[in-house]
Amino acid sequence: MSNELRNKLHELQELSTHAPDAPTRAIIEALRLQTAILNERLFRIELQLSEVTKRTDTA
Repeated sequence: MSNELRNKLHELQELSTHAPDAPTRAIIEALRLQTAILNERLFRIELQLSEVTKRTDTA
């Protein structure tokens, strides 16, 4: 995870913590979790692409 993404996730956590009401807090938390999940999926895709590249380079 990039430092920039870590910072953004931290900022979303802070916004969620200091949200004025429960619905706003829930929306911000949902965005934070979706962002973290998306980042994890992108990381897995990067790993898979790296493996495919290694296989084609050795073939």
